[in-house]
Amino acid sequence: MVRKSFYILISILLTSLSVKSQTKNDQDFIKIYYHTFKEERVDKMLRIGDSIYQTSDNEDHKIRSLVIMGTAYSRQLNASKSIKSWKKIDSMAKKSGLSDWEALANERLASEYLKLNLLDASKQFLNRAKAAGKSLSNSIEGRYIYAMLLETEALQNLEEKDTVSFIKKIKNNQAYLEKIQKNEVTDFLLGKSYLKLGEVYVQKNSLDSANNYFHLADKKLRDSKIKSDAVTNATYYRGLGNIALKRKKYDEAEAFLLKAKNIAFVQKNKKESDFVINDLRKLYRLTHNHERLLEISPIKDSIDLLKKNELVALADQDFKEESAKKNKFAGYFHILIYVSAFLFLVMVGLYFYYKKQKRKNRLPFEKIINDLNAPLEDECAEIVADTEPVRNHFIKDDSDKGTKTDTETEVASSFYISVEKEEELVKRMKDFEHRHLYLDKKISRPKMASLLNTNTKYLSYIIKKYKKLDFSEYINHNRINYITKKLYKEPEYRNYKISYLAEICGYSSHSRFADIFKRQMNISPSEFIAQLQNRAENKF
Repeated sequence: MVRKSFYILISILLTSLSVKSQTKNDQDFIKIYYHTFKEERVDKMLRIGDSIYQTSDNEDHKIRSLVIMGTAYSRQLNASKSIKSWKKIDSMAKKSGLSDWEALANERLASEYLKLNLLDASKQFLNRAKAAGKSLSNSIEGRYIYAMLLETEALQNLEEKDTVSFIKKIKNNQAYLEKIQKNEVTDFLLGKSYLKLGEVYVQKNSLDSANNYFHLADKKLRDSKIKSDAVTNATYYRGLGNIALKRKKYDEAEAFLLKAKNIAFVQKNKKESDFVINDLRKLYRLTHNHERLLEISPIKDSIDLLKKNELVALADQDFKEESAKKNKFAGYFHILIYVSAFLFLVMVGLYFYYKKQKRKNRLPFEKIINDLNAPLEDECAEIVADTEPVRNHFIKDDSDKGTKTDTETEVASSFYISVEKEEELVKRMKDFEHRHLYLDKKISRPKMASLLNTNTKYLSYIIKKYKKLDFSEYINHNRINYITKKLYKEPEYRNYKISYLAEICGYSSHSRFADIFKRQMNISPSEFIAQLQNRAENKF
């Protein structure tokens, strides 16, 4: 008992150590994950992300590594690769049911497409993000994702020139972020939010408010230590340059705008470069600096070309993805055609089989009806002529017609029966049939012999000679004839269950009755009833 307790204790300790080890590994990974976003060099971020992705067997770790890579490509302003990373995250999150990551992936896709001025595509992905966002967890990361959703939605309003809605939503976003615990991520998100708000106030000529928000943005972004992309830095200097431009501080404006231009050009940011070149052209027109204006104009044209090439590359990527989906669908479509054709052939085959079975069942049914409609003969009246049974669909021996069978010869040789006695037994058998005594469940050869006031040898001889049947076949023959006539002449019997019909005609077993009916009539009782019903309906 002590040894068993010791083993249990060791097992618990090992399990605890394993769990602690796993927990420590997860904690170490999360530290590396958040620290990577502070990395200045984008190429190092990409190497870290790729390394984690290749070595992780944990789905959450793989997704986080792709988040690092998607963010790095976004900082690098490589829209096509960033979009590819976020789409992969979306696919993995959907398969694993990770709604937080699915919402983040679609929000980032909405943001990337918005940067490319593809508003319809951006709205489409934001709607997907909102749908996934309904199941966001209450974790700190879930709250960050919700804040990012609010910001992207506000930026879409800004792209549509709806500044009123933008200001309302971006301030709601800021209020939401203020409620979250203060840390580097909330500072970073607030900094970007203030930056965009400052841009709008520049456009509205609220220069003091704009200046205040730009400085708030700068402070929050510096405190966060999370590295901003080139767009954020270029936007900050471009905003200060526009404030100076509106205040007619042209030298200060040029200094800020040139800083913004250098950052945007080094990073090959088409959109931000476009904005800053337009601002510089405006500055040089106001200051009548035609020499600088002539230098800037060709750059504007090259920026337009670069922007066009970026959109073409992205469109090509989307086209390839759609083509792959269509090819996959085409493969499934061909399989669907083959399966449909196979099912069609099966259905046709079943239809013809059903028709054949129906015709097959129709023949014995018609024969039964013809027999039932034929004038009934007295089965036992023609004694000397060795009468055949009424039901001519039973197997009978015609090979030696008019002579005794081997069994009859054997029976006759063992005893003597006079003609008078034979006639008397036939009459008694006829009376037995008319009184339907064969319906008795306990009927047996001795009991029937007793009812006919004879012995079993004479009874077997009479049944064999005049019915061409043995005792069991004779009883079954009469019972099935009885119920067949009832079903034909009295329609209410067709509403009874097969088990009750079996009981009526002397069978205790449903299955035995159905089996004997089928063997004797070449049609099942249920099919016979169905055809009787159909025949009755067609008369009207």
